[in-house]
Amino acid sequence: MKYFFLILFSLLWFLGFSGSISKFLFANGITKDDYRYGDLYRMSNLAQFKATPEPCPVPQNPAFGNTSLMIMGDSFTEKERIEKNHFKGLSNYNRFFITDTIKVKLDTSQRNVLIIETVERHFRERFRKTFTNLEVLENQPVLKKTIEKNFKNRLINYEVPYNAERHESILFSSDFFLTFKEWKAWLNWKLFNRIDEKVMLSKDKKHLLYHLDAQPSGINSCFDKISEEEINLIVDNLNKTYQYYKKAGFDEIYLSIIPNKTSILGTDLGEYNHLIQRIQRDSELKIPFFDIYTPYHNSKKLLYEKGDSHWNCEGKQIWLDLVNSKL
Repeated sequence: MKYFFLILFSLLWFLGFSGSISKFLFANGITKDDYRYGDLYRMSNLAQFKATPEPCPVPQNPAFGNTSLMIMGDSFTEKERIEKNHFKGLSNYNRFFITDTIKVKLDTSQRNVLIIETVERHFRERFRKTFTNLEVLENQPVLKKTIEKNFKNRLINYEVPYNAERHESILFSSDFFLTFKEWKAWLNWKLFNRIDEKVMLSKDKKHLLYHLDAQPSGINSCFDKISEEEINLIVDNLNKTYQYYKKAGFDEIYLSIIPNKTSILGTDLGEYNHLIQRIQRDSELKIPFFDIYTPYHNSKKLLYEKGDSHWNCEGKQIWLDLVNSKL
């Protein structure tokens, strides 16, 4: 019996650090995607915000034209949400995560377009200095990371990549366990007026929000006061970023600030600092931008997923229409 439980719990522990095993289990339907009802629901387990995101149709735009599009973006433009077929007139498409350091070469025979996309909550920290994470190489091979081949050194420095979040996802992501989590979340909310610290509710309790941008203050907050000096500094860094990539060989560079869910649906929590508008309306700003704050603010429709911090199909289409109008 003791060996049985030793083997059993060793296997359960193993699931916590094996990324390939977790992918195998998910691909074969043994475990479920714990983000399937949204990232905010996943953190809060509040049943009233449990909703399966509607799959968005992917238009079949054929590859043609002479435009090469490159996006440095965050989770709004990741592969699961945005693909090459969403764009019109492309011959080439690449997307990298905005915080990664990337080295690329440009095909000068093509029209090279760069979009720097960032969610509003991380905009201030990302543009405290000139953005140069994407480096354009000239007449030299793309550098690759060197791999340490010394087995002894690799063994000494090896760390088991245990991931508690992955472990919990594999073991407790089924609808059966989610029911118990929802009961617990409901009791905490109703009896103790307490929800998960990573989320917040709008004052009218209709919208579930991410705590970083819904908290009263802090660099990620929608309600943090921003001085004119900081706005001027950010605008200056944006202009330097624009010139940097112009000199690097891009024909067109665009900025895209995606509004926080709180900026649209949670402004009853405090006095919104209007960060996006202040940047976009600044007379000194030189970099072209896609303004989705205005249509989001003016829309009567819900443009974010119910249990998620990201846009829904209609919200995403607003951004795509603006981008495709330029492409």
